[in-house]
Amino acid sequence: MESNKSAETQAVVIRPYGHADAADTLTIFLAAVTETAAADYSPEQIQAWARPEARDLSTWHASMQERNSYVATVDGAPVGFSDVDPAGYIDMLFVAPRHQRQGVARQLIGYVEARARQAELAELAELAELTADVSITSRPFFERFGFTVEAEQHPVKAGVQMTNYKMKRNPCGPAVRLSGQLVCHTDDQATVRDHLPLHLSLTHAEKGCSSFNVTTTSNPLIWPVEECFEHAAAFEAHQERVAGSAWGHVTSGNERHYSVTGR
Repeated sequence: MESNKSAETQAVVIRPYGHADAADTLTIFLAAVTETAAADYSPEQIQAWARPEARDLSTWHASMQERNSYVATVDGAPVGFSDVDPAGYIDMLFVAPRHQRQGVARQLIGYVEARARQAELAELAELAELTADVSITSRPFFERFGFTVEAEQHPVKAGVQMTNYKMKRNPCGPAVRLSGQLVCHTDDQATVRDHLPLHLSLTHAEKGCSSFNVTTTSNPLIWPVEECFEHAAAFEAHQERVAGSAWGHVTSGNERHYSVTGR
């Protein structure tokens, strides 16, 4: 696992993985392992992890489908990917080296959390935690997003011992959580879509924002919203900022069906 230009100027769009993404996502994986992770693992470990000579697109594609994967794109080109199962386990999160530190991983993890939560809500359950087996390279990124180490692990890949960490995070705990939908008017959807990238990037940068995601559905007028802030003061500050923002202005006439807990 690895931790748009800047998030304020380059929009990241996340969508479900498709067959056409197989080659691009495999390339991202291999580059992230062989370039980004090479600072923390030996050449022998990198070779055992990447195994480029043993990978084929059909097997990779089948695995990506099984893991319920999502792809992050910039200007239509894949730049990262992740996945999540209904129980909240994240198996992979990789970003192309040249798109590191540009908000891609942050948006991916917020997106897959929202998807996991939606799956749980569909079953009238509560998402208890997110879990992942995290590389040495990615550990600082996951810690910034509230994950804690449960155990150091030493799995063996291709006969070579590796080091990674079993990590988990309570998605919201006692913090403030907002969940619901923004419902657009037919003539507003393009404006909402155009203003969304900046709204996401500014909110993600707010102090106390644990996760924040606005996603799409098969109905282009309905936008599921999932927010989590560390405490009520952070949530209130967010609400105050948004009220006077461009996003607040262009969406002021739209319906909002939200529930808030923890405040």
